[in-house]
Amino acid sequence: MEKEAVYVKIAQDITDKIVSGEFPEGSILKGRSLLASLYNVSPETIRKAIQLLANEKILFVKHGVGVFVDSQVKAIKYKESFKSKKTISDKSHYIKSLIEDSKALFDKIDTALNEFESDFRFQVNEKISFFEVIIDKDSWICNKTIGEVYFWNYTEATIVAILRKSDGLLQVSPGPDMPLNAEDKIIFVGKDELSYERVLAFLKYGVEE
Repeated sequence: MEKEAVYVKIAQDITDKIVSGEFPEGSILKGRSLLASLYNVSPETIRKAIQLLANEKILFVKHGVGVFVDSQVKAIKYKESFKSKKTISDKSHYIKSLIEDSKALFDKIDTALNEFESDFRFQVNEKISFFEVIIDKDSWICNKTIGEVYFWNYTEATIVAILRKSDGLLQVSPGPDMPLNAEDKIIFVGKDELSYERVLAFLKYGVEE
């Protein structure tokens, strides 16, 4: 965050004192040396603060005489303007901090996704096997839907796709309402090497009541 100049803060403090009536309109301010001592800054810093307020027509500098409070109304307007700027600045910095936080979060998410993808590749290569089986014409599941036969419940295998014998169309990720027809090829994922035998037995014998 960029640090606000000291002379600007002093100008704002003087403005507050004018608005509150501590420095009445038409009154003369203390000399630059006294103001420098009051704010514990150099006379040059005070000069910049006074010049800033003079440009805003809040103070009037009469050379050889002193610095006078010119307008309380303009002091009020100036105070409102720097309050507005401060609010905008604060919101801007807050938004920037949110952006930085979101970047950090996205980095974490990206790292987690990469790790997940890496783990998934490992699992596919090492633990998950893909199998194919063709539905026999005499199978009890013919003309039933995937949901009706509770395929996963009894085989612990997930159907990845079904290749239709009738039209050669490949249905990927079929839902529970997908019908199972004779001579369709089922492509499925099994959790182990026995998955194929379990599916074959299921297609032929079903489940015992």
